[in-house]
Amino acid sequence: MKLPLINKLSAVTGVFARLNPMGLIAKLKSRKKGGDDEEDDDRDFRPSGSDGDDLFADLGDLDELDAEAREKAEEDGEGDFDDFDNKELDEFDEHEFDHQEGDEHDPFDDQALDLDEADETSADSASDQVMKDLADFDIGDGFDDDDEEDDEEEAQKAKLKKLGILAGGGVAIAMVIGGLSWWLLGGDAGPQSTEDVAAGTHAPVPDGAGGLVLNLDDFAPAPVPETAAPALSAPGSTAPNFGASAPEMPATTGVESATAMPVEGMSSAGDGAPQSELGRLGLDVQMEPGVGVVIPSTTKASYENLTPWPAAEPLQPAPLDTLVEPSEHGLLPKIDVEGNTPYDAYARPEPQTKSGDPKIAIIVTGLGMSRATTEAAISITPADVALSMDVYARGLDFWVKRARTAGHEVLLNMPSESSDFPFSDPGPSALKALATPDENIKKLEWILSQTTGYFGVLSVYGSKFLTVEEQLKTVIEALKKRGLMYVDGGMEDSLGSRVAYQVGAKWATVDLTLDANPGRTALDLQLQELEALAKKRAIAIARVSASPLALERLTTWLKTLDQKGLQLVPVSSLANKQLIR
Repeated sequence: MKLPLINKLSAVTGVFARLNPMGLIAKLKSRKKGGDDEEDDDRDFRPSGSDGDDLFADLGDLDELDAEAREKAEEDGEGDFDDFDNKELDEFDEHEFDHQEGDEHDPFDDQALDLDEADETSADSASDQVMKDLADFDIGDGFDDDDEEDDEEEAQKAKLKKLGILAGGGVAIAMVIGGLSWWLLGGDAGPQSTEDVAAGTHAPVPDGAGGLVLNLDDFAPAPVPETAAPALSAPGSTAPNFGASAPEMPATTGVESATAMPVEGMSSAGDGAPQSELGRLGLDVQMEPGVGVVIPSTTKASYENLTPWPAAEPLQPAPLDTLVEPSEHGLLPKIDVEGNTPYDAYARPEPQTKSGDPKIAIIVTGLGMSRATTEAAISITPADVALSMDVYARGLDFWVKRARTAGHEVLLNMPSESSDFPFSDPGPSALKALATPDENIKKLEWILSQTTGYFGVLSVYGSKFLTVEEQLKTVIEALKKRGLMYVDGGMEDSLGSRVAYQVGAKWATVDLTLDANPGRTALDLQLQELEALAKKRAIAIARVSASPLALERLTTWLKTLDQKGLQLVPVSSLANKQLIR
């Protein structure tokens, strides 16, 4: 078991002895000391025959040395060379390498393998280091294409950055130059006084502005010539004088009037004449220059071809002191201590009629917003036609008195929430379906306080609100407590008449809207349908707007009622006489 190991160790020992490492080290030291320059340090240690520096010269021929060793061993009689035991091996503890019998594993074999693997690893490491050095080696600008592309990309980015900085600087300089030019060349016109503006020497310029701005509202009104034409008056006659007790112009509520305020010191009768009732109420059509141009949809000329209806006996003045009470919004109607109601006091008396003739009632709606339209509806229609005033109109007290003086009974529009808002807009004070009952009562009180002298209300819009029974019941009960009549506007699916009947209030329902479809032919067809409906039910109620075409067709048709066996009556006379549908 020991012979292979001894042979191997002997071979290794012989190789190291023949290499003579101590001699090699001595030669290296002598060369290092004797070198005079850097070239001596960098010389290769290659064998040279002339210098005797061949490091491997003393090794000789290994085969010859082995043969001599064999011969010497045989002469000494020490047996076979294979059994040769080198004396240097005596220093080793041979028991240290003994193994039990049957152990085939030789640790020195493993060590020999480890030495081989270490040599291979060292060789691989050296190869890797050489390849790494070659990869890092750079000649001139280098031969790595990736580094060259990276350098070009960085150079391009640097150029773009410089161009961006230059562009930004140019924009900033342009802005500064533009601002300085505007400041220096924009003119020195500052805010002028009102006198300068009125004199026309300077145009008004807002504070801090550098440009020229014209505002027509800042110009003084043009002087009125002495031969100024008188303002428009009511059709047929001058506006009636109600004496010193005529009401002042009420505060603006809801929608603003389309007419402009009159010029101070002017009157509807001309310069120097006392101011008329329309002028005192702010309903004069004089336009102040610079305010703007308002073109109404209808004017007095729109109705000039219509013939006024014969005058009727006026109704009693309103309001009656016993039938009103003050509130935070204004006067509200009420029932007096004797049980008299606004309905009884302000409704037009029922005319003498034939018991068998069908009865028809007409309501003209949306009045008060236009002066020409309201005046035409008052003067052109017969007194038995009821007039309904828009709650958002200005000067409602004046128009109610004008209507009652001509013999018309008056209703007040009661707007409520529509289902197609904003296409049908009932305004800011409309009754809401989802509001609390207290909120709707407050809105109702605001509506009722806008004027006096009306006998009831007409529901307008309300396609959503009029379908909520609980809300309707609260509102109609409040109307009943104040002695007013409820007239349902005829909206589809409305529960107003049914609820009014249940709570015991005065009520009526509009059956037809005559101008729901515009046009002459459509109006004539609706009037024919109204005739047929009146003959079928004995009672029929219709509503219509005060457009020139509608009033022209309506008045023409009303003149034929006697021939057709029909009778026109006030809508108040038909309270609680229709069937619930």
